[in-house]
Amino acid sequence: MSEPLSDPFALNPDGSAADPAAFRDALRADAEKMASLDADPQLRAVLLGEDVAAMQALLQQAYQAQLEKARDAGRWLAERTIDAQRASATVPRDTAQLYRQLAESGLQYGPAFRLLRNVHVPDVAGAS
Repeated sequence: MSEPLSDPFALNPDGSAADPAAFRDALRADAEKMASLDADPQLRAVLLGEDVAAMQALLQQAYQAQLEKARDAGRWLAERTIDAQRASATVPRDTAQLYRQLAESGLQYGPAFRLLRNVHVPDVAGAS
């Protein structure tokens, strides 16, 4: 008999549950997840029902949708021109402060590698 997985919500590379029984048990034990499933009776029926193949297919479909969404976001970022990026980054940043923040985060850049001289970021406050 194999050992139980440490994460009952672990997924296989295709998005299906690595241990469908543990996945269902963990769903049933999580009050917050159960409350969100109450809002969608059809989803609840598939995830908690006895048809393992239907549950796995649903998980795979959701996983593939997430991958596609991530790919679309990546394509959008890659397709932005440098001019569009410059136009949206209007707030200048102090590079000395930026390198201090990077150092506090654990990224150390010595003087020979501190090549940034002119940094601008988007105006998040003005976007709302």
